Amino acid sequence: MGVRERFVQEVLSSEADRMLRRQGARISEVTVSRSGRLLHGRDVSVSGGAELDGKLTLTHPVYERFLDIRRRGASGRKSNRRIHNRFVFGAYASIAERLMYGLTEDVAARIRAELDGAGD
Repeated sequence: MGVRERFVQEVLSSEADRMLRRQGARISEVTVSRSGRLLHGRDVSVSGGAELDGKLTLTHPVYERFLDIRRRGASGRKSNRRIHNRFVFGAYASIAERLMYGLTEDVAARIRAELDGAGD
């Protein structure tokens, strides 16, 4: 694994953890938990392949998407829990920015040192 592949893996892993943490806090804040499946049924996995090729997969209960849809409640006011799209697209934007601008010489040197140290 080279420096770029390792950098992509680090970015995807850290953004996945950040997304799960922030989304979990929001879910706990705006929903009433009965079974806990909405909160604990989420998972992310990061896989990588060739140079600068990585894949972040989010698995969640299907009904999470329906809770995110804006609709009118019994009071006639619009209700929107904002528990899915806000976090998915926020993570997407953050990943794109970090991949474009984050691989500096300092970061590359740190990753090289880690890779060299792991090979010993």
